[in-house]
Amino acid sequence: MRLYSIMKCFVEEKNYLSLDYFINKFEVSKRTIQNDLSYLMRISSRKGFQLHTKRGAGYLLEITNENLFNDFLDDLNSGVSFHVKERPSHILAYLAIQNNYVSIDSIAQTFQVSNALIKHDMKDVEKLANSYHFELEKRAHYGIRLQYEMTYLKKYLVEAYLNENVFIQSAVNEVVCDFDDVEQTLVKQLNKEGLTINYNELLNVIEYLKVIVYTSYVKKEQKDEFGFNQMDSIHRVAEFLISALEKKYHVFFNLESIKDVINILNKNIKRETGNLIESENLEEDIELFIKNIDEIYDSNFSSDEDFKKMLLAHVSLLIDRLHNKISYQNPLANELNITYPMMFNIAIQFCNMVHEKYDVEVTFDEIGFVAMHFATHMEKEKLGKLMSYNRIGIVCSSGGGSAYMIKIQIESLFPKAQVQTYSYIQQDELKAFEPDLIFTVIPLSIEIKAPVIYIKELLDDKDLVKIKQILQCEEYDPYILINEHPMYNSFYSKEFFKFVEANDYETLLKKLGHELEEKGYGQPGFTNLVLERESYVSTIYMNGVCIPHPIETDANKSIISVAILKEPFIQNDKEVKIVFMICLKKDQVEMYKVITQKLYLLMQNPAYVNMMVNVNSFEEMMSVMKLIGRGTNE
Repeated sequence: MRLYSIMKCFVEEKNYLSLDYFINKFEVSKRTIQNDLSYLMRISSRKGFQLHTKRGAGYLLEITNENLFNDFLDDLNSGVSFHVKERPSHILAYLAIQNNYVSIDSIAQTFQVSNALIKHDMKDVEKLANSYHFELEKRAHYGIRLQYEMTYLKKYLVEAYLNENVFIQSAVNEVVCDFDDVEQTLVKQLNKEGLTINYNELLNVIEYLKVIVYTSYVKKEQKDEFGFNQMDSIHRVAEFLISALEKKYHVFFNLESIKDVINILNKNIKRETGNLIESENLEEDIELFIKNIDEIYDSNFSSDEDFKKMLLAHVSLLIDRLHNKISYQNPLANELNITYPMMFNIAIQFCNMVHEKYDVEVTFDEIGFVAMHFATHMEKEKLGKLMSYNRIGIVCSSGGGSAYMIKIQIESLFPKAQVQTYSYIQQDELKAFEPDLIFTVIPLSIEIKAPVIYIKELLDDKDLVKIKQILQCEEYDPYILINEHPMYNSFYSKEFFKFVEANDYETLLKKLGHELEEKGYGQPGFTNLVLERESYVSTIYMNGVCIPHPIETDANKSIISVAILKEPFIQNDKEVKIVFMICLKKDQVEMYKVITQKLYLLMQNPAYVNMMVNVNSFEEMMSVMKLIGRGTNE
């Protein structure tokens, strides 16, 4: 594949490479190379690399995770190579872009497996096709093709395109190229109409427009006349867009496609309908809610006036939109649900309050937007906590060059603090300095009333990241930086590691939760809080990794209970392979983010998941955990 050859060029040249370099090397058009590089840049963060751009120079490869990157290269080198359980979904995508019947031989050749394996996969493909309202039509001596209604096909293509399916993206990008000017034109038109849209919503619109152009092209749609309402700003934008797209890509749109364009614009573009709710009542409800949250989590939402104003403005429009049956898509919602679980929990509770008081059903995507407001405040709060240290002392074995280097590094974390270095024999001077935080490479011989963190003589970037994580917790091990293992490793225990047999997720959660309660880790009612969280949004995530946790955090002791399924099972069309039940004390709630980000890296890599579910002991599991994220500042 050309993508593999492009990546090999980056690896071998180890320098900036221009568009012309690739155009001449592969003898393809500029737009083809631009599409390839655009695709690589979009998936880069999940594949262990980053492409940097420099005007006049081109593109430069940076490898951020060797394991992920090498796995990605292996997949590219094998042509179209997919994990066995992913193959049915990719076969469906392959069929979705065919205009005629496709033989089993052709499918097998595309996926580089035997005819027998493809025939075996077809049962799963048919089941998956039915879930999208497609039907598989099989005809002797011809092969297989999909039967569908265009509405369902477009919905599927958009979903697959946003999920970066290689077949769908390649097919769409081959037809729809140079879309940047369409995007810029749309933004200018929205500004002209006084309409607003955020980046994620703009992305939704752009990808949907690409799919509509693609389907119009391959299905050779005939032009239909449509009566646009000139009094409606969305209709005016739609008419402008359709005219521009037809002219640029030499296609025509039928009535269904025109209505699709209007619908996607209505769903993603913000506009006030003139029926906003009484903001005074909502302001009081928000104030009461966040005051209660502050009491539960010892947080400080109530004092952040900017946060409250932004939340009020967002929710005012949200309620109004939902009353008018308009909701926005949020491609970050699922990632927020995984990597900011506590903020997502708070957003769930907040949206429940909105539902009860204002009679609106808040979607999962909209909960994600609310969660972003709470997560943004918490990041500000954590930064404020770091900035609260004003006088920092550093104690080294001597006051030489290593001490100065550590001073520079610590000042980069605390730019407004006064940072002083001391040798071992200057401890009296350190005490007179009256520090509110101390970093030391040696045990102190005198008592000073300030938190102490023991460090190494040389700090690296990972140590600096860990310092931030440590200071965000109320309680921490002062020796954690000089120990080999991350702080959260202490939450894993051989006592709460097991191989289990189960065929129902809720029953399994009850079993694990009751064990934590009985052994004094979770408070009475812990299991019910886990099940309540589950009732809102499932914690069964990608590749069979599950991260159940309570809707409210207040454990007696922090622990992560791990259960590996002897035989995975399917729950609500999702596979359950391994369960990490998180039980944290209230003052360690910030560790949720650190833990779940690590587990997010796990679930993104099927190879790691496979290693994890095939371990034979607790020690093996912990060794796999060490491998995950290697090469990143985790």
